[in-house]
Amino acid sequence: MDVLFTQDYRPYCCRGLEEFTTNTQRKKRKQRKNYHVNPYLQLRSTKGRFFKDFEDMRSTPHVFQENYHMSPHHFDQLLNVIQHRLEPKISTRPNDAYDISNTRRHVASTYRISKQRLGPIIEQTCRAIFEELKGSFMKPPTKDEWIEIENEYNGLWNFPNTIGAIDGKHVAIKCPINAGSGYHNIVLMGLAAADYRFLFIDVGGYGSESDSQVFRSCELGRALYGELLDLPDDTTVFGKNMPYFFVADDAFPLVRRIMKPFCPSRKGVRLTDEQRIFNYRLSRARRCIENSFGILCARWACLARTLFMKPERAQVIVAACCTLHNFLIKKCTDIYSPPGFADYVDIDGIVVEGSWRIRVPDNSMFNTSITQQIQNPNVSVGNEIRNHLSAFVNSIQGSLDWQRSSVFLD
Repeated sequence: MDVLFTQDYRPYCCRGLEEFTTNTQRKKRKQRKNYHVNPYLQLRSTKGRFFKDFEDMRSTPHVFQENYHMSPHHFDQLLNVIQHRLEPKISTRPNDAYDISNTRRHVASTYRISKQRLGPIIEQTCRAIFEELKGSFMKPPTKDEWIEIENEYNGLWNFPNTIGAIDGKHVAIKCPINAGSGYHNIVLMGLAAADYRFLFIDVGGYGSESDSQVFRSCELGRALYGELLDLPDDTTVFGKNMPYFFVADDAFPLVRRIMKPFCPSRKGVRLTDEQRIFNYRLSRARRCIENSFGILCARWACLARTLFMKPERAQVIVAACCTLHNFLIKKCTDIYSPPGFADYVDIDGIVVEGSWRIRVPDNSMFNTSITQQIQNPNVSVGNEIRNHLSAFVNSIQGSLDWQRSSVFLD
């Protein structure tokens, strides 16, 4: 009897319980269909902003560009890339499916979408944008592409062997549930090319972590310290073999692959004229990451304020903004970053600040940065490379006509 109970009756009871649970869930789902839906939201397909004026915007290019930072043609290109990821479920909700062209705007009420539904729509769209575009617009450079990047840096900003400018910014988010009070932030680490594209991003390091931990734990930091990047072989600069490297500010370590400015060894000690000239030359190249972040914040308003969402959703949104930034820099620069919007060099070689600077609010992501200096126990190799570069930019062969006056030495 016990054997029969164990082998036959108990499995039957379990099956009965499962059937009961399934039937209960079906009843609940059926009941949910009868819940009240706000009449205002029910009119989305006839009176929502998309259905009322989207086509009017398309026929007025300058209005469309003000709203979407791109032309209708490039909007359609982007839509075609991600469309298969965002097809509405017509078979299950034929009368309430949202159009896939209607998922970029934040203001739910103008599109007659409930705020509860808008959040998942934004996250789904941003994830599709990032995952579909990153392979074409943020893929790791090959050796030949690294050399092209170096040629651009040297041609535009007069700093040899530079293959990117690196920096980190803090994106403010509302503190997660059960994480205390106030505001938190996540870290966006970026590497920029000479044309302000992002070559690499890492989003998600928590602001509570030390800056050293954020950099060393991100994919780029691990690859750099492990010499795992597919970089070109060393090349001759001023009679000596020199590696290709990234430029950064003083928060980053001085290593073989990262060059940063000279800093006084102790308080009250001034830098030499040669060191100040080197810092000026390096800062010209480092402006690329500053401009990348600046253009990003000026064009994507969500980064100009605190993100009221969970960290996982914030990461996806920030990554999508960076990927769209690359897409628009390549596809329609004249609209997204027209002449004079980013920093540029005039005929006398002087850097003129771009107009994006007046469009970035004081409390935006752009005005935060990594500040704690990352300590590196072995800086001898980095020091040797930096000293040689300093000698080069101060030599007859490597100097610029305007560099001394630009750092107010004369």
